[in-house]
Amino acid sequence: MSKIDYSKFGFMPYQVAWLEDESQIKLYEKSRRIGLTFVQAFEDVRDAGILGLYNVWFSSNNETNAREYIDYCKKYAKALNAVFEMNEGKLIDDSDALTFVLNFKNGKKITGLSSSPNQLHGKGGKIVLDEFARRDNEMEVWEAASPAALVWGYPIRIISTHRGKGSVFYSFIKRLERGELQWKHYKTTFVDAVRQGLAEKSLRKKCTREEEDAYIEKIRKSVGDDSIWAQQFMCEPMDENETFVNYTLLEKAATAELMPFSQLWECKALFGGLDIGRFKDLSLLWIVEEVNKGLFITRHILPIQGTDFPKQEAIVGQYLDELPNLRRICIDRTGMGIGIVDHLQARYGMSRIEGVNFTGAVKESMAFRMKKCLEDGSFLIPPDRAIMDDFQLIKQSVTVSGNIRLQADRKDGSHADYFWGAALALEAGSTEAYIPPAVHVASLSNSRTARINSMLQGFTRD
Repeated sequence: MSKIDYSKFGFMPYQVAWLEDESQIKLYEKSRRIGLTFVQAFEDVRDAGILGLYNVWFSSNNETNAREYIDYCKKYAKALNAVFEMNEGKLIDDSDALTFVLNFKNGKKITGLSSSPNQLHGKGGKIVLDEFARRDNEMEVWEAASPAALVWGYPIRIISTHRGKGSVFYSFIKRLERGELQWKHYKTTFVDAVRQGLAEKSLRKKCTREEEDAYIEKIRKSVGDDSIWAQQFMCEPMDENETFVNYTLLEKAATAELMPFSQLWECKALFGGLDIGRFKDLSLLWIVEEVNKGLFITRHILPIQGTDFPKQEAIVGQYLDELPNLRRICIDRTGMGIGIVDHLQARYGMSRIEGVNFTGAVKESMAFRMKKCLEDGSFLIPPDRAIMDDFQLIKQSVTVSGNIRLQADRKDGSHADYFWGAALALEAGSTEAYIPPAVHVASLSNSRTARINSMLQGFTRD
């Protein structure tokens, strides 16, 4: 192979190492956004458009990525003076997916495909499987793509970020580690890439070690979740259905002392979350105090079981009546909760009562907010094993697109009711809330306390 001066294209060391390796089968375990698709496009233009070695079939997990790859190929074809013609359309038999083709003057071509296995059957030439783990049909794609390449000795490139430990991509890596596959294995984390010039390329300046560290921390914080950072940027795949919040984190936060209802008036600003249930699930009222700006301590938890909605509504109303410092309650209004929300809003106003629709996106947003608060020490919970076990019912898995999906297991009649009550309470405290009128409360009278206790009798669970 003729020598190409890669330095003038600004490639970083890990990219050059990939380009210079002529092994038949190469696998790249990589961080997001470190320029591997970019450099793969260069390799493919070199092999097809300049050296004329073989046709290239590039398969990605979606049409958008295939189009992006072809755009990179066009850029490099122009830079390398490789004459080409661009075609786009439904060019593969029995497929409705768009196909992108660069036809080079030397007779070779680069074809950008979707993830459909049918598009790869019987294709002779170099095969590139981009974002391989981000597909539900990994094995079908592999079985369609590999025979022709393996039989005739064509190159195969397998490139991906991780999507859990249940992927075919992960199984390939484990087989490589055991010596069962003789492929070349590359791995570059985001930190590795930064140390090899990614920060300097992004910031367009020479960087000190301290500036590199600051850049890494900035990106880590922007990702927002440690699980996503670990898997998609540090090449650490998650277990399938991994617990969303681990026990170590919960035990660290488990220092809050609960108060009886009669003492809640002593607190500063209180915020509540009500997770609605009736039959299988509890209704759960979780109350936190914001003791300092952004520091929330759990003060009171009320599990309500086996009662109808009017009585649940009455209980919440009593808390609002007796506690002017209870500034806001967020309530799950999905399905059964809509009536309670409407009635309480009519009585107390929308500034004190907010209905929350439990869509997938909303639940994930609340869950990640609570996890972040636990991680940075701004949310304290009681040292109660049953509550921590309930929090452990929330599991996370990875979607095809690489995003984190949350789901709740069911155990002993609970469906993560404590978890969602707490998340709703933090949601209530995250926005501007009702400010109570200036009222001096010396104490709750014995009669008022007795009235509350009487109301709760028979409806709560210890």
